[in-house]
Amino acid sequence: MARTTTRPIIIGISGHPGVGKTCLAISLINKYSPQFTNNCLFMDMQGDRKDPPSAEDIMRRIILRYHPTQPLPSDNKKLAKLYRVVLKSQKGILILDNVSETKQVKALAPPNSWVMIVTSRKPVKITKIVAIELEPMETLESHTLLTRWAPKISPTIKEVSFICKGLPMALELVGKLYTINSSMTPDYFTKRFVEVRKSFGDNEKSDFITGIRAAISLSYNMLPDQTAQVLKRLSVFPASFTANAVSFICEDPKGLSLTGLEKYGLVQYNPNTARYYLHNLVKSFVKPLLGPGERNMTEKRLATEFMNVLENTHNHIEKGGKEAVKGFRLFDMEIENIKAGMEWSKKYSKKDKEAAQICSAYIENGATLISKRLSPSECIQWFEAALTSAKQLEDKEAERKHLLSLGSQYVLSGKVQEATNILQNAVTLCKKEGDDEGQRTALQHLIRLNLQGNNHALTINYLEESIELLDSGNDVEEFKLLAQLTKACAQNQEFNKAAHVGEKAMEMISVNEDKALALALFHSLGISYMKTDESGKALQNLELALNLCQKVPNHPLKPELFKLTADATVKTGDVSSALKTLLKGLEAIRKEKNLEAEGDILIQLAEIHIQNQSEDQSFAYLEEALNLSKKIKDRPMGGKVLWMWSQGLAKSGNFSMAISQGVEALKIYEEINDPEANTIRTQIDKWSGS
Repeated sequence: MARTTTRPIIIGISGHPGVGKTCLAISLINKYSPQFTNNCLFMDMQGDRKDPPSAEDIMRRIILRYHPTQPLPSDNKKLAKLYRVVLKSQKGILILDNVSETKQVKALAPPNSWVMIVTSRKPVKITKIVAIELEPMETLESHTLLTRWAPKISPTIKEVSFICKGLPMALELVGKLYTINSSMTPDYFTKRFVEVRKSFGDNEKSDFITGIRAAISLSYNMLPDQTAQVLKRLSVFPASFTANAVSFICEDPKGLSLTGLEKYGLVQYNPNTARYYLHNLVKSFVKPLLGPGERNMTEKRLATEFMNVLENTHNHIEKGGKEAVKGFRLFDMEIENIKAGMEWSKKYSKKDKEAAQICSAYIENGATLISKRLSPSECIQWFEAALTSAKQLEDKEAERKHLLSLGSQYVLSGKVQEATNILQNAVTLCKKEGDDEGQRTALQHLIRLNLQGNNHALTINYLEESIELLDSGNDVEEFKLLAQLTKACAQNQEFNKAAHVGEKAMEMISVNEDKALALALFHSLGISYMKTDESGKALQNLELALNLCQKVPNHPLKPELFKLTADATVKTGDVSSALKTLLKGLEAIRKEKNLEAEGDILIQLAEIHIQNQSEDQSFAYLEEALNLSKKIKDRPMGGKVLWMWSQGLAKSGNFSMAISQGVEALKIYEEINDPEANTIRTQIDKWSGS
């Protein structure tokens, strides 16, 4: 351990099962806790499972330890970034116990304000790791530990220690077992231990696990029948558990068997969390001893228990505040057990009505929590299973809820077609069952989905359906929907309809406090009035949009709104004000260093001056824009500038220069495959002919 005195960032402890890796990791907490404010996270990495949690699963759990109500991103890169941000603001010790492989933990390396301790069977390969490979105890050490647990076993200590192969777990189990049965003579006890050991094979050089298996087997054989029964049933728990859960699931109402198992060392207790756990070697020994029928009944009780736990967490969260935090923490503590219960209900739901009811109830009680805690793919699997169960049970209310949950999860996962199908089914069913609230929720998801896909026609249909469903007096929601409908109609080039709907929205604007929504409404109305040749109304709305936009630095609509406002001003006949607007826009855009937008405004200034027969000023702006296009290597902008310059020269009668500039513009348009190249070529030919 002298190697760790320089305060390493990462410590890796590897070795045989039962050699004491976890005990050593926990003992290191005392060594480092004074430097790390007693902040310790212990994560069971479940390396013995076929599907241990991924690095991203562990990231979610750690983030939620500190921020139980934190929304989690579905994108793994964003999740990893959030994980690092959360840990950077903390200081502590992170123990990742029973790691399966390097890949499971490599992405979990914390910032330098943390110590990370990793335990695994095989060494984990991470940069800068301080590796500790634990070996079984030497003979003298084994004797000392065994004497500590069972002082009276000394006459046969050599033989017992030899079978235990120097593994602390085996020595502890045997020592505790003898202490409980101290009325036996050491010789008789050891004889029984030897007999059990031989039942695993006669090879004295067998692997280290045999000694532990022999210790577990002897302990199991000497348990009272009821206690042995409870131990077998404990194998259904995938992770740690509470005494209350054991009471119902394993039928140990007074907890006497659980207490006994702890004394035997077959079950471990963590006083910091008030939770018990079963060592993987104990679990692998007793799991095959639980018959199929009894296993199914025990798993069914587990599913029922954690269905109720999920309902309890839901009730806490509904209350809000500290109660909500309590609910989230309870869910996070029991997440593996909840998953196991859901898996059982999914497995048997098609042939067991009670299993189908439990499967559906899991999602009815936990849809919101599950969406926030599990990965999108896991959520979809759970919601699909619950939907199937609800249909099987002909439970229309549950079916509606599951359709909505599944639809929203498909939206989050970017599965557009699946989301559309499910949500349309939800709308149909909700309409049939008279569930207006459910119908509104489904329509909201469909609106969002079609907005993202730029499917403006469908967006309009869904918005109109939503408006029809509105309760009277809900002015805020009605304004929001009308503003969205105005924008969708404008995007779908239904400008007269957009103007009509937008005017309705303007009548209700006093109820709105959302500046972004107001800006979108003014913008859409301005464009629609421009297209319907109502320049005065267009200018009025565009100026309102521009005023809101200028209050937000680097707003993406700012360049467009300066240009649109100038266009509308020109159409009202006020060229001077249009130029002032563009010059103000040029100044604002330059401050924000938006070079592409600066070029667009320079081009528009030049265009207005050309129309106003101020060629010298227009050419000055065009030269400035051309230089800018070269600076930022924007070929389309350069081509546009040259072609406008060419047209301006032709308008002033300078055809030779117009042709020269036009030819340069044509080269760029052909290079970028712009279809306007044909128009330019035709015009140059006309000028050449004249």
